Amino acid sequence: MEAKLRSRRDTLETFWDQGLQGRALLQAHTQFVDGNIISSFNGCPAAGEGMALIALGGYGRKELFPYSDIDLLLLYDKAREEHLDKVAEAVFYPLWDAGLEVGHSVRTVKQCLEAAEEDYFFQVALLDGRLLAGSERLFEDLDLEFRQNYIEGSRPIFLEGMLYHRNKRHANFGLHSYMLEPHIKESRGGLRDIQAMMWVTHVFFSLYELKGMEFAGLLNRSERLDFEKAWDHLIKIRNRLHYQSGRKNDQLYFEHQEEMSRAMGYRDEDSLLAVEHFMRDVHDSMQTVAVITDLFFEHVEEIVDRTTFRTDTRDEVLEKGVIARQGKVHLADSVVLEDKPYLLMRLFAEAARKNYSIHHRTRKIIKDNLHLVTDRLSKSRRLARDFFQVVSNPEACPILLQAMLETGLLSAYIPEFKHIESLSLHDVYHIYTVDQHLVQSVLELGRLQEGEEKVLVRIAKPEILYFAALLHDIGKGQGSGHSEKGAELAEKTGHRIGLAESDLADLTFLIRHHLFLAEVAMRRDLEDEKLIFSCARTIGTRERLDMLYLLTIADSRATGPNAWSQWKAALIQELYLRISHILEQGHSVEPVTDQASAEEWMRDQVTLLLGSSPGVDISAMPADYLLGFTLEEIKCHADLIRSMKDQEIIVESFRHHGHWSLLVITDDRAGLLARICGVLTLNNLAVLNARVCTWHNGTVVDVLQVKSTIDNTYEGQNWEKLEKELHLAVRNRLGLEYRLSQRFADRRTVNLPVQKRSRAQVKIDNQGSERFTIIEIYADNRFGLLYDITRTLSDFGLNISRAKIGTSGDQLVDVFYVQDENRDKLREKDLIAEIRNSLLHAATCR
Repeated sequence: MEAKLRSRRDTLETFWDQGLQGRALLQAHTQFVDGNIISSFNGCPAAGEGMALIALGGYGRKELFPYSDIDLLLLYDKAREEHLDKVAEAVFYPLWDAGLEVGHSVRTVKQCLEAAEEDYFFQVALLDGRLLAGSERLFEDLDLEFRQNYIEGSRPIFLEGMLYHRNKRHANFGLHSYMLEPHIKESRGGLRDIQAMMWVTHVFFSLYELKGMEFAGLLNRSERLDFEKAWDHLIKIRNRLHYQSGRKNDQLYFEHQEEMSRAMGYRDEDSLLAVEHFMRDVHDSMQTVAVITDLFFEHVEEIVDRTTFRTDTRDEVLEKGVIARQGKVHLADSVVLEDKPYLLMRLFAEAARKNYSIHHRTRKIIKDNLHLVTDRLSKSRRLARDFFQVVSNPEACPILLQAMLETGLLSAYIPEFKHIESLSLHDVYHIYTVDQHLVQSVLELGRLQEGEEKVLVRIAKPEILYFAALLHDIGKGQGSGHSEKGAELAEKTGHRIGLAESDLADLTFLIRHHLFLAEVAMRRDLEDEKLIFSCARTIGTRERLDMLYLLTIADSRATGPNAWSQWKAALIQELYLRISHILEQGHSVEPVTDQASAEEWMRDQVTLLLGSSPGVDISAMPADYLLGFTLEEIKCHADLIRSMKDQEIIVESFRHHGHWSLLVITDDRAGLLARICGVLTLNNLAVLNARVCTWHNGTVVDVLQVKSTIDNTYEGQNWEKLEKELHLAVRNRLGLEYRLSQRFADRRTVNLPVQKRSRAQVKIDNQGSERFTIIEIYADNRFGLLYDITRTLSDFGLNISRAKIGTSGDQLVDVFYVQDENRDKLREKDLIAEIRNSLLHAATCR
């Protein structure tokens, strides 16, 4: 028997290859295990009358997945207690010896009832109880006692427990079925939601199948068929996920998704990867389950409220055909929609006005009547007014826009939205599908009422900003250039719903440039005055800048935790304020400051400040240093340089809000920045930004903004160790390559998720800056990558003046402002090609 059980995985793989992939595979697996367990029980002489072997939970439901626990209850009469050890040994030991996970208990009927009193999950497990072998009388006694004690007369209490655990589970595993790494079992829209619905159906309506629910009017035929399809699809996915993981794993991590898509026959097509098509279907299935189970539980709650806690149910007439009751908006009669199809949107507008939600039966009616949203109706100005009342209401919008998405009304009204429904782009930067990200962006925009209210109040038509948030990624899923494609789709949408030309121009501008501020802030030198003026020219007006600034924040926050940080917020705000200052001046957006005059003025100020004190050569300070630091900072640097004496390097750290600043002063030498970056990596510090200045006399003043990669605190960081290793590194006394390689090898031994690897990119730009060549490197982030890149730049003798280092999820984006050894831009085509190839190698070599 043990050998048979150990070979079950091979048997299941054979079943899969033969086409048993969904519920049929679960039943085949259950029958296989049943046969072995029943044989063990029946073959034990001690297992006589007065004992029953019962399957519980998923095994009881005949839903036994490859690595699921096998939950068993050995039920017995007190008179048979002396035989328990032999029966338990005969049944449980072979399962354990075969390496199976067995959830087992040995109890009397009385003990089972006591356990059910203490443990809600044991109550639920007993609902799925199935007699495998032994005494039918004993099994029926338990079933009868259990139902009398915990079902009859206790249904509201049972529902309360189910709702509590359901809400808690959603909070722990994902409130959205749109999560890009969904938990197939526990997330909203997962298999546990299906089980929860079936348990409540069993308890409240004595129904056991979906067809029975359809017959009872709990589901219509379309819902039942969609639900069955989604259920079977999730079963197939969980089956394969167990095989692929080689263990009980129910979360669809990125490292599993590509293999899953191949195993289930998906292919690259229509500008989407196979894995993106696969994940779209996953999200469609989970969304189907989420919506139907949500509506079901609302219905049952309403039944319980009516029968046990009846409250005031007087109707509030919002307009003819639309009423509100207990904070929910109802359509009084679905027939009225034929004559007044605009009520489909008016329902939401009334709900927004009163801050109500849409009743579950009304949501079903909306879903069944989407055919009434004709092209003519979509062009109605009245409908547009109602729509904008919903979208631009920060309090009511999150719930209502979600309902509009889930009923299909959003895509019916804006057909351009249809192709991004459940669209999942295969990266770890975003945590939501595209449609949910857009809804989340509107929500985040509403949250900016607190914190950015001074900016919001200046916007004349906030509804255009909210509409832009809803549409800003609508061009995704159609190949590269989603911002431009999105602007074209938004223009089409805006024309159809009757936007004024000026509003349409603002809308398309925001969508076309929704990445503009973030990209400039994270990748460009904000001290470059010409860059700021160029940004001002692109944006044009203060109001557009305000809207773009708020959209940038909302977009980043809605993307996920990796896309927003205090550091990024500070950079975007700095850029916003610099551009705002120029636009407020009212003159032509061209630089009015002569750099040479500014440099001369600054040098005079530094001379007055520092005097002729020895140890600091003001004439050696280059222009980019004088114009890049404040007088206060320059004085601090000068004081430290005077105090150096025989020291080779000075290291000072400063705490800021959300990050730390590291000041390094030393003499210039080959590969200095690479050595600094290497030591920082060894000390678990990530570089966010670097200002690298080399004076004409060889003095180096580097200021690096850093943060901990292990969530360390400023006090917890070992600054003494860092300073010691920097001293060793600049004196060529530290084997950085060896140490980093060792640390890299150590990290490879850890069982970390394996992410999809994208091609590294290197862009070398001679147009973006007057004095520097700008090098941008895009690559999958890894331990030691920054050191490898800076060492490669050092090999070519390049002078790095500025560096912007950032990560977007698992992607690293490095931007360096460089000059050659003659302090000039890179001009030679062959040299540029060689640098590009070397950087590509550095980005992918380990």
